[in-house]
Amino acid sequence: MSKFDLILKGGRLLDPANELDGYFDLGISSGQVAEVEAELDPGQADAVMDMSGRWVLPGVIDSHVHVATSGGNVGRALGYRQMAEAGVTTAIDFAGTMAGIIPGMQTMGAGLNIGSLFVLDPGFTVPDANPSADVLRDTLRRALGEGSLGLKCMGGHNPMTPEATARAIEVCNQAGAYVAFHCGTKATSSNLEGLREVPDLVGNGRLHVAHVNAYCRGMVLPSGDECREALEMLSNMKEQLVSEVHLAVPNCTSGRCQGDDVADFVTRNCLLMRDYPLTRTGLRQAMEDGYASVVAERDGRVTLISGDEAVAEWEAARTEVTVSFPVGVPQAAFNLAVAKDETGEFIIDAVSTDGGYLPRNISVQRTWAMTRLEALTPLEMSAKLSWNPARMFGLTTKGHLSPGADADVTVVDPATGAAVMSLVAGDLVMKDGQSLGQGGTLLITSEGEASARRTGLGYQVVDLSQSKLYQGYG
Repeated sequence: MSKFDLILKGGRLLDPANELDGYFDLGISSGQVAEVEAELDPGQADAVMDMSGRWVLPGVIDSHVHVATSGGNVGRALGYRQMAEAGVTTAIDFAGTMAGIIPGMQTMGAGLNIGSLFVLDPGFTVPDANPSADVLRDTLRRALGEGSLGLKCMGGHNPMTPEATARAIEVCNQAGAYVAFHCGTKATSSNLEGLREVPDLVGNGRLHVAHVNAYCRGMVLPSGDECREALEMLSNMKEQLVSEVHLAVPNCTSGRCQGDDVADFVTRNCLLMRDYPLTRTGLRQAMEDGYASVVAERDGRVTLISGDEAVAEWEAARTEVTVSFPVGVPQAAFNLAVAKDETGEFIIDAVSTDGGYLPRNISVQRTWAMTRLEALTPLEMSAKLSWNPARMFGLTTKGHLSPGADADVTVVDPATGAAVMSLVAGDLVMKDGQSLGQGGTLLITSEGEASARRTGLGYQVVDLSQSKLYQGYG
């Protein structure tokens, strides 16, 4: 009987948790890392794969994606395959319910590890914009029981009152559940003003601040000044907050209209940035002008369409579509991603995509590009993509290649920055850009274990007390 199921031989291993940056063989057995040595005997393995000329990273963890099916969102389950093709091995959905996650994983899963946050969406998943603490506790109890890791406040898209947002954070903190926030309440918006609310909303608690770059688009101050203010606040609250940044220019939001009014507040902001009316007519004009696009399924892929084609899709769906605007500021995203505090630690923990089904699963290649510019070292790239997001969520067996860790691996071609292979628990889920896996593994808390067993999917129980969000809290 062989000692190893597989040896990945001769690659440049980038494991920041163990401060390894060098050429090593990686031995895998029974879904776990068995050994990391300069030389392993290939005769002791059932299979050997040559990693010469490749970077071998702990599996990429995308800390903010969207794959949960809901309403009129087109082809969200296609996101599993798209993430796998981009080298992701683990992802956390940030705006859905388990009822929207599980069927997609069962029918279109790509063998990935998937966790989710239950979205607080006034008028949909909670009764209104000012739910009581009792309503929020009941919502959290139900979400954890179904398999979610915690709650996500919709913030800028469909906000709650400041008081209800603060209650949601407190309810999650008291329960030790994960809690994330797309900044903005009924008193502010999805911009720097929304970010400025965070200290008062959090108090002495803990919070994940989603996609910091979304609040630094120059709507309140020049973008560079907004970045500096954001970094100062995050640095001052580094014991209380975790955060990520995505690197895409196109955003994604909702095209839904109520009567003649655009309903989504992020969409309204995007229209304001180019002086379009905040009406159905204004959004239609933005599509016709090519400023707004519609996220659509074409030939089993998710893509952006614009012009008359976008208008037709939007109207046929009675406005219930996802739309996109090119409002990301590349320099802001870059500056936020690489910024460090006085101790040399990254101020913003991770690079995410806010992707999944959204066509912007680019974190590996964009972060690799920063290594080409010498803004990040290859080891720091691995930290931003793997080790740091694992720590954020308490995924103690992921994000590193220590013996006993899950054999989740992403292999990158350093000539192009493309992920060319990935494994989950030692099984090949992507090779040469082709998704190969099926199903997947749910990441849940202990409260969701009974529900997870009924799905027929694999599952792992996450101990959120081990997360960076809650270490040292309480």
